[in-house]
Amino acid sequence: MALKGLSRCTYALWLAVVLDVVGLVTLLVGVFGSLQRGGRDYGDMLIYTGAIVVFASLIGWVFWYTGNIEITWDELANDYCPKDTKLHRIVRKISRSISMRNGESRGMRGTAARDRGYQEERGDKLEGPQGCATTG
Repeated sequence: MALKGLSRCTYALWLAVVLDVVGLVTLLVGVFGSLQRGGRDYGDMLIYTGAIVVFASLIGWVFWYTGNIEITWDELANDYCPKDTKLHRIVRKISRSISMRNGESRGMRGTAARDRGYQEERGDKLEGPQGCATTG
């Protein structure tokens, strides 16, 4: 039996559900059970432990939810294309200067970074990710 809506990230889902059940049972046993041994009450410990386990299950829920987000390649390409704003140009300039400074001692990687920076300074259009045209 295949579950259509749960096809991806099933391990994260099961982890979250198991942690929720264990945490809830532990919490309820701590609240409603009278657990005393040697004159000590262990109810508070079970209440806190159950709450921590339920909180830890949020990790599984976040993994499951983010793993099931669907996005088309077109939406991804539109969001990933660099925008040409003043902030982006400043960040590119700083990144280029750091790459040039570090690249001179690393051989060919530095040469490629310098060539790319030279093309951007000349105003040549560069192909970015997924065919996005970027200008320097």
